[in-house]
Amino acid sequence: MSIETKITFCRICEATCGLEVDVEDNRVVEIRPDEKHVVSKGYACVKGTRWGATQHSPDRLLHPMKRVGAQWEKISWDRAIREIAAKIKSQIDEHGPSTFSHFVGSAGGAILMSPMFRVALYEALGTRRMYGTGTCDTMNKFRVNGEMYGAAMRLMYPDVDNTSFMMVFGGNPAVSGNTLYHLPRPQERMAAITKRGGRVIFVNPRRIETASAGEHLFIRPDTDVFFLAAFLNETIRNGHVDRDRVDRTMVGFDTLAKSVEAWTPERQAEATGVPAETLRDLVRAHSKASARSQPGPGGAALYMATGVNQGRSGSTCFWLLEAINAISGNLDRRGGTLLGSGLIDMGEAMGELGLTYDREDGLPTVSGIQPSGMLADDILRNAPGRVTAMIVEASNPLLACSNPNGRLDEAFESLELLVSIDLFRNEVGSLAHYVLPAQTWMERPEMPYALQSFAGACATPYLIYADPVLEAPPDVRPEWWIYVRLADELGVTLFGKKVLSAAAKIYARLCFTKLGRFLPGPERLLDGMLKRANMPGIKEMNEKHRHGLLLPPNEGENFLGTNRVLTRNKKVDVAPAPIVVAFEESVERLYREEVENRDRLKLIGMRQIKRMNTASSNSEVLVSEKTNFAYLNPEDAERIGVANGETVNVRSEHGQIRIPVRISDAMMPRTIAIPQCWGHAKADGLSHASTHPGVNSNLLAGDGLANIESLSGMSHLSGILIDVDPVRGEA
Repeated sequence: MSIETKITFCRICEATCGLEVDVEDNRVVEIRPDEKHVVSKGYACVKGTRWGATQHSPDRLLHPMKRVGAQWEKISWDRAIREIAAKIKSQIDEHGPSTFSHFVGSAGGAILMSPMFRVALYEALGTRRMYGTGTCDTMNKFRVNGEMYGAAMRLMYPDVDNTSFMMVFGGNPAVSGNTLYHLPRPQERMAAITKRGGRVIFVNPRRIETASAGEHLFIRPDTDVFFLAAFLNETIRNGHVDRDRVDRTMVGFDTLAKSVEAWTPERQAEATGVPAETLRDLVRAHSKASARSQPGPGGAALYMATGVNQGRSGSTCFWLLEAINAISGNLDRRGGTLLGSGLIDMGEAMGELGLTYDREDGLPTVSGIQPSGMLADDILRNAPGRVTAMIVEASNPLLACSNPNGRLDEAFESLELLVSIDLFRNEVGSLAHYVLPAQTWMERPEMPYALQSFAGACATPYLIYADPVLEAPPDVRPEWWIYVRLADELGVTLFGKKVLSAAAKIYARLCFTKLGRFLPGPERLLDGMLKRANMPGIKEMNEKHRHGLLLPPNEGENFLGTNRVLTRNKKVDVAPAPIVVAFEESVERLYREEVENRDRLKLIGMRQIKRMNTASSNSEVLVSEKTNFAYLNPEDAERIGVANGETVNVRSEHGQIRIPVRISDAMMPRTIAIPQCWGHAKADGLSHASTHPGVNSNLLAGDGLANIESLSGMSHLSGILIDVDPVRGEA
């Protein structure tokens, strides 16, 4: 067969860069960046262009499998669905609906159709036990958005291409993309801020790779709350507030000002290590860029990502940051932070806050996701409502979540039913009773996932649609199909609509039979979404816009003072009571602890260009290192007495790991960085990853109520106090 070039886009992260894929005999021959893509313009990272090794891995799951003792047996889909449904029913009959739960990873969030049917199944069964990696990286933002703007999915993004000042906390876009907004070519576009006379500053305990695009500022891990409080107070104290905009479109300013009035540049410096005059200089530069009298678009934007989200104050940090953007006149302004428009109004569709309190421990469920840090307790506790059955979709929580002393391993082993839906049998899959093979992103029709297509979180607004690049193996099924078939076997009504539910079930029964070729495919649903939003349908997208369709630019001034603000009074609340109370109750205690422990080492996570969480771990073309390393500043290495490549014990109050070190002046003193989502020693279903295992840094993180941020259910995974000792004679 001849080689055919197909146009698609990557779905590994939010950037969704355009790709050209050469295909021969249903196999990937080569993957290149798409130079004609309307936004990525010939950029794509190595994770996307080397996807072929994962796509065609000999370890890939190709059939449903059942664990029988220590062996794995291939079974039919009919048998798998029948047995899994029977076990779900028996557990619900015995323990109630809350005994059945779900866990989804970030890859599951990159699919448009799966979440619709997943949620419909669980709602039909009457359970809210939905967990996910969102409480390991971003759920704090959804909680704050709900409180300030009236909806969890009111996602503001920085107007990178027009701003004059940008400050990034806890993010490294050149390596891991951006959290919750679409920005291909991040380093190039951030470097352009400096080239046009602006400033871009990366505030991080490690001098990250993206810092070459601008300036870098060291900050002690998990102290951003003090820096942001002082930055906000200094902004208010010096009169750098757009009072007319605040008075017309916001509430709570006086409460906000009072809550931070004790935080001076000097005081924050004691904890953060950021000199007081440096903070003052940044406030002046931010205020100058924010001034409406400046020529050009001007504007300033503060943005934060996972490194801050995972600290003890993720929600209060994001509140302070969003409040700075708001009161300085940069919210809803070109060059500041903007709210996009998607195919639907996702914020309105998901309700006011996306917040419920349906747990006995008082922790919230945010945007439908319960705290992953409580998962071991929810499984292991001997009480009503205990989780006994779970489906894990596109995730490896044993490595992605806090797992002190392997408690999660113990919990998963105790489940009466564990089902893994994935491309491979990972560590969770090895403990599962059933593993079900899923399609890859190259095997399904798709538009970019919900945050872009529905919430419009795009620095450059555009649309794209891609047909499947490859035909899926014959015994592999999409996730939506699995949930519909389970609903059919369980006899429950999806979406609360009998006719729609019946049609979905009939379609699922037939679409993989000989009659299937006469039925419309899933792309019909995507086509309907586009046309309902008055956009070109799939036929026109394929014929005229294969490389994407640019939409009108977001000029701002389309949120404040409109019905898009979903609070009851239609004004932004810059001082939501729950967040202000949490800040005032915790910040002084945290400050005292920080000052008392400022000479101790703190652990942070670290992203790597060739890895995307655990998803890339089995790729031999991406992963060549046998292990990850702990990165130390030379000053700390000398004090500890360890040389480059030697092994150390790293201890926290929750656990201990042994790992070799690399010494780097990119690290702030008293900080240690360990790349996360390694630790594949037990991955007997991942032949490459198991021989390149590395060490799981999340064994050092705690779980349970004491280690969860109470506003959002986020786990404390960054800024953990540790001790380090050399292991003599071992490298």
